[in-house]
Amino acid sequence: MFAAASLVLALSGTLTGAATPTLAQSLAQSLAQSHAQAVPSGPPIRLFPPPERMGAPDAGPEAGRVLDDPLESPGPSAAPLPLTPFPTPAPAHTPSFDVVPTVAPPSAIAVETLGPLDPDGAGPLAGAAGLGGDPWRGIPRAELLALLPELPTLTPSPAVKELQRRLLLSRGSPAAAPGEPEPARRFGALRVEKLAAMGDPRGAADLAALLPEAMRTDEAAARGLTDAELLAGPLDCAAATERAQPFSGPYWQGVALFCRLRAGRVGGGAPAEAGPMGDDLAFDMLREQPGGDPDFLRAAEAMAGGPAVRPRSLKDPSPLTLAALRTLQAGLPPDVLSLTDPARLAAVASNGGTDPATRVTAAERAAAALFLDSRRLAEAYRAAPAKGDELLRLKDAAARDRTARTRALVQQAMLAAMAGGRRVELAGLALELLDPPMLAGPVGAVVADMLDTLSPTPDAAGLAPAAARLCFALGRADTGKRWYDLALRGRPTAEVARLWPLALIALGPPPGGGALGLAGWLDESLRGADLEARARVAGQLALLQAMGVAVPGEAWRRTTVSDDEAPMTADSRPAMADPALWQRLTEASADRRVGETALAALLLLGEAGPAGTPPAVVARVVGALRAVGLDNDARAIAREAAAALAG
Repeated sequence: MFAAASLVLALSGTLTGAATPTLAQSLAQSLAQSHAQAVPSGPPIRLFPPPERMGAPDAGPEAGRVLDDPLESPGPSAAPLPLTPFPTPAPAHTPSFDVVPTVAPPSAIAVETLGPLDPDGAGPLAGAAGLGGDPWRGIPRAELLALLPELPTLTPSPAVKELQRRLLLSRGSPAAAPGEPEPARRFGALRVEKLAAMGDPRGAADLAALLPEAMRTDEAAARGLTDAELLAGPLDCAAATERAQPFSGPYWQGVALFCRLRAGRVGGGAPAEAGPMGDDLAFDMLREQPGGDPDFLRAAEAMAGGPAVRPRSLKDPSPLTLAALRTLQAGLPPDVLSLTDPARLAAVASNGGTDPATRVTAAERAAAALFLDSRRLAEAYRAAPAKGDELLRLKDAAARDRTARTRALVQQAMLAAMAGGRRVELAGLALELLDPPMLAGPVGAVVADMLDTLSPTPDAAGLAPAAARLCFALGRADTGKRWYDLALRGRPTAEVARLWPLALIALGPPPGGGALGLAGWLDESLRGADLEARARVAGQLALLQAMGVAVPGEAWRRTTVSDDEAPMTADSRPAMADPALWQRLTEASADRRVGETALAALLLLGEAGPAGTPPAVVARVVGALRAVGLDNDARAIAREAAAALAG
């Protein structure tokens, strides 16, 4: 304020230049007087403590006391804590500009022109849920589109089917070569069609919902998905109607008619109960189409209120026909079992009007190809009728008839048996009736559920090796370990010894190498072994090495038949393996190209799956999958192969 008054006085003198006080001078004098009254007389006030007091404050009664509560007040009797200002620290050293940090020049920048975002790269699975962030890195689009239709659809292997499902549902797309023309069929549409063909209509529908553009231009993919939904049931008519909009023809007219009939209305809204609708426009159009589906027309007329239909022969029914007959619960004739398509066999099994003997055979064949789950298979087993005293003579029946009906009768007898000895006998019979390809799928799962009703006690020791093998094949590690431990407590046999590699793959290496160890297992397995047994042991060695177990050269040499024969190793390529796929798998896994590695692995395993593929090929597949980080898939595939070799 004092400075302001001085400034006003200076300005007033400058502006007026006269001795007579002006208004400005009077104001300046008033401000100066007010300031003099407000500031007391005496020495100037020190804003900072003297230099000798810039150190730590004097210790007082409260010095050094730590408050229990940060919000605690020192109290009224306590001396006020001295407030020490924070002095500005002197710089530790004077900055020098003699040394200037050296910055490394940037590396060469590669400029790459990015094409437009590929809409076919959409997928429900991303990241760890699928095959990673960029699964198709490194494989040209043209090569991928040529290989994709060759993927297996009828494999009995759950491990293969799960890996293939994730491969097709993963987000990402291959890169097109510069100047490459657009393919005849798009990547997204091919994925939808393959998912539908392998019995996963839900996954195919989820993917199709993300690829509307591809589905509008590919009738084969749209029809494949609709057929899969018709067979699996129930058809999502709203989605099917929207899917059919870009297309025309008798097939889509039949789908539209089926949806209207199932909803209880035909054509312009007449109720389905009103009688035959032969004069309906939709029926007339379908009758006039060349190459129509007369079986579907008869079933559709019955849905519309016409005469009941019960076909005497049905050797090649369409998905539309099977869906309509299932809606009517119309029985299907036995010759429908001539079908080889497991998707249509699953539709036969789900038709409650069909006789149980036909249903159980269709159900097991569909389940063996993984088109029917274990719950629905068990329902079909329970519905199969027994004749006379068949349930009491099952052992004789199993010796001459290893069909679905015999397995169904064993299941029924197990449900009715109460005595512990009888239940153990029936469980053993069910295990004997399992073929190796059935172990890891729904057929094996039904038998494993039967085993869950038994306890691994000494009276069931005879079941232990086969029970452990089955549970390990299904990935039921805890249950398998209980049966395996029971088997080890019994008398050592070759059957028990063959389980050691399977247990090692399913459970991981035990502390101390376990009861047998590699050397002990080899001794037991090779004692008196013929050529076939030695080949099986060599296959087990290859699987163990692929899973990371160190196999010494001496172990490989012991599996050779003669001194002139070169010992087999895990890298040996069997003559029956496709050399082009073998090389592709090797190069893709070395470069960590995840999608291409999985694709080559699936093609090498083919329809046979791990249980029906040479162990050397399976071992190479397992090692390649582990190299690109797909450890769980590798272990599941190795487990299924080892279970087949342990029998």
